[in-house]
Amino acid sequence: MRKKIKYTDEPMKTGKIVKDVLPKPEKLSFRKERVLTLRLDEPTVEGLKAVADKKGLGISTLVRMWVRERLADNPST
Repeated sequence: MRKKIKYTDEPMKTGKIVKDVLPKPEKLSFRKERVLTLRLDEPTVEGLKAVADKKGLGISTLVRMWVRERLADNPST
């Protein structure tokens, strides 16, 4: 980059002020997640990959969504 910067004494243009969209620090909560190892055969992995690619997701994200949906449909008593 050999472009020269031109400095001036002109006032800076200010941008538009927007509302803060992030929650306050005390309202932030961090999810505790655990790693689960799962062994699947190659055809199952390829099927998951095909569905995940079609939905624009990663395989782990897709499986996590499916597990959560299934648990929501069948809550433990």
